Amino acid sequence: MSTAGLALAPRRARHIHLPSVHIRLANGTGYDYEENLYISGPARARLVERVVSFAFCEGGNPTVIRETADVLCPEDLAQLEEELPLLMDEGNPDANTVMQERASQECERQIRIAAGAEQACARCGCSTSRGCSGGCLWATERLCSRCIT
Repeated sequence: MSTAGLALAPRRARHIHLPSVHIRLANGTGYDYEENLYISGPARARLVERVVSFAFCEGGNPTVIRETADVLCPEDLAQLEEELPLLMDEGNPDANTVMQERASQECERQIRIAAGAEQACARCGCSTSRGCSGGCLWATERLCSRCIT
């Protein structure tokens, strides 16, 4: 598991935990998806770090845990501010649908990465199908342009 997100999260940041998704078959096989936001700084210079944790589970226990972290660009931040009231509305079926779709996309992405069909950054965990917020490029075979600096 990468700890890049934990290392980047400011100590006094405001923390928002979006609703988690836990998918399990009868035998306990499935996955868990969590998305956390760490907000710091004044309104004009606000910094929002997104940390996504994804765990494949067998028999109800995590077997592989992957974490990705990025800092939201202004466009993604504006979209988040628009979606946040819905996402934080506990029990809202539309919020559940949005989070399940995010979890499903992340599951498919992680399967491609594990199979070697998609490249992922060794530091932040971004990939070809989900780059860093605001975009990034492959700087080396293992690092994106945001992580090389």
